[in-house]
Amino acid sequence: MTAHELPDDFADTLARVVEPDEREDVAEIIEAATRLDDEALGRFLRLFAARVRESSAPIRAGELRALLEQASRPDAP
Repeated sequence: MTAHELPDDFADTLARVVEPDEREDVAEIIEAATRLDDEALGRFLRLFAARVRESSAPIRAGELRALLEQASRPDAP
């Protein structure tokens, strides 16, 4: 696997952390994140990873949308 490839089990791993009835909405949010510039996308991925580490509760679309909005701001960490 190179630095730009996703692991083979990425979709399965993602499915385990997303609220099952919100997968379609979450997929749309993740697709929107891929359109961010590199810096904002990096912020989004760091925020997403931190959320997964902090809680075992499934991620809901509204929560992920808030992370996307936060990552989109130039002053975001």
